[in-house]
Amino acid sequence: MKYPEFCKNVIDVTKPPYNADNTGKTDCTKALRKAIDDCLRGYITGLKKLRKKLIKLGAECGGNAYVGAEMGRYINGEVYMTGPEKIPPKKIIYFPSGKYLVSDTVSYTFRNLFAPQQPGYNCELCRNIHIFGENKDNTVIVLADNSRGFEKGKEKPVISFNTASKKDKETTNCAQMNILRDIAVDCGKGNDGAIGVLYAASNVGSIENVKIVSEHGSVGIDFDYGSECSISGVEIAGFDYGMRTSLTSPVVIDGADLSGNRICGVLSKNGVIVFRDVKYGDIPLLEILESGCGRYSFDETNPKIVGKKTGNFCYKNKKNLLVPKKDFPKEPKNFSVEDFAYVDDYGAKGDGKTDSTVAIQNAMNSGKPIVLFGEGDYLIERTIKIPKSVQIVDFMFCGFVAGRSLLIGEMEGMFEIYEESDDRLFVRNMDSGEQIEGFHRFIKQSARRNVTLKNLCGPCSMYFNTVGGSEVYIDNCFGHTNHYTQDGYHRDGYVPVFCKVIPLEFHGQKVYAKNLNIERADIELLNDNSEIYIDGYKTEGAGTAVKSINGGKTQINLFNNGLWYNGIEDNYVFDICESKLYAVGGQIFGYREDKNFTKAVRNEKAGRTKILNLYDCSVELDGLDALGRKFGRLIDKIEV
Repeated sequence: MKYPEFCKNVIDVTKPPYNADNTGKTDCTKALRKAIDDCLRGYITGLKKLRKKLIKLGAECGGNAYVGAEMGRYINGEVYMTGPEKIPPKKIIYFPSGKYLVSDTVSYTFRNLFAPQQPGYNCELCRNIHIFGENKDNTVIVLADNSRGFEKGKEKPVISFNTASKKDKETTNCAQMNILRDIAVDCGKGNDGAIGVLYAASNVGSIENVKIVSEHGSVGIDFDYGSECSISGVEIAGFDYGMRTSLTSPVVIDGADLSGNRICGVLSKNGVIVFRDVKYGDIPLLEILESGCGRYSFDETNPKIVGKKTGNFCYKNKKNLLVPKKDFPKEPKNFSVEDFAYVDDYGAKGDGKTDSTVAIQNAMNSGKPIVLFGEGDYLIERTIKIPKSVQIVDFMFCGFVAGRSLLIGEMEGMFEIYEESDDRLFVRNMDSGEQIEGFHRFIKQSARRNVTLKNLCGPCSMYFNTVGGSEVYIDNCFGHTNHYTQDGYHRDGYVPVFCKVIPLEFHGQKVYAKNLNIERADIELLNDNSEIYIDGYKTEGAGTAVKSINGGKTQINLFNNGLWYNGIEDNYVFDICESKLYAVGGQIFGYREDKNFTKAVRNEKAGRTKILNLYDCSVELDGLDALGRKFGRLIDKIEV
């Protein structure tokens, strides 16, 4: 998509101060590195500021101090942080069509970009790196032939989303919402050790409409430790391996051509991968390293797999893969600049202090089909209604601040879909910090209208509906509603409590989802008389991953459930009442038998209740933990 020039949160790399040459004649490496540095610099200054604040608060209160639930804690004299108190304004690094010549890795140059999640445990804060091209067919980053450092065996990336040292235990746990789309990467000639893209993402990430080619490279896309990603429209050719994964959770490949590579489509060690519509020609689709395991799902009966075949394998037509293949709806195109309503032009301000409710509502009511947001965090005091005239709401990765009425639960939703329409609504690209938290939902649907939610991330309830009968597509979304009640500091003097609002709640809807990550809520997903199909579902915390009632049907293709030792006796991973559940290729980890975490499923039907514990679900011990502890159980399938 070509964004209008008035969007101040879009960095056009061909414009000052970057002036990258898109004719392919001048080396652009320094200019492109500067653009990424400028997007991430605010994290370093923000972490320094938060550290000082936490230490000061600890001294004032004589002990522990908290700023939000997760962003910053000061415990027993130690600073814990996953990011700044306020996420810096996010940018889209935009490449207009053309050829961009580089001679070295395109990435950030910082060496102090890390957050101390706990003492001695630093995570690289490579978050919100958004690299967008105009079109993958005519927008290409080209590595100069015979570039230094890309010789055979070097395995050096052309684009890197993470430069942290691999000696860290976990280098990508803070790398949320990294996106690569609508661009091509050409690794050039004589660069036999080139990796096209070293990709990193935590919780949410996306690679879409990307072409990566090489004369004789090593790996097309190399997924860093722990990465999660939604992939579609990807072409990779000329490498030994199209993709390589290690302990990913999950990677959903929904449309890719890997047939032009030499050895294998995907090389995996402990990956969690869904294969949908993947072309691989005469080479094997998947090679599993001898030390690996993992969970894999295929939309064919006999894919070509080599290596050590261990782990979960789910195949089409073998009664262990029922999730239907659905093509996600395409967004409408060919809009002109007159079709955009830019909320800042209507008086909205992303300063986190100015109430922008009326201004954003005016933009929604403008009659224009696309509503775009600016940078920063928008304070919302009351529900904003999305009329049927709006086809696309693009938050442009802005954040939000929940006003008092939302914080205390006087409003049901920050945004409401309230008018019936035959036109699908696309809602996309939001990444918000903890200031969005409160007793509300981000999106409320109170009218029949098909909806697509894409690239949404925030500590809040994402969606619920009061009127059924619609199709809801969800791609690459993350949310949670767990807020702490410990004594300490919180913004505006309000100390939040554990929020009982459900992150995803569906009543009479048909739902298709992929790469879905919901964490830390009593109930993480509620299915009330809906049909829900999920490719790649990760949950975390002691809450119930799926509660299904009133005839709901839930089918999950590859799942990860982390229970995390909370010892809540009455919680089950799946809680099914007069409904149906079919889940395949999973792992439940983080349990302790002395904390009552052997329970997996409660099935209530016709007045009778059946409890399935982990030992009743075709399970076996698995040792995927980096420290070598046996901490999880692989589950072939659960059917109730």
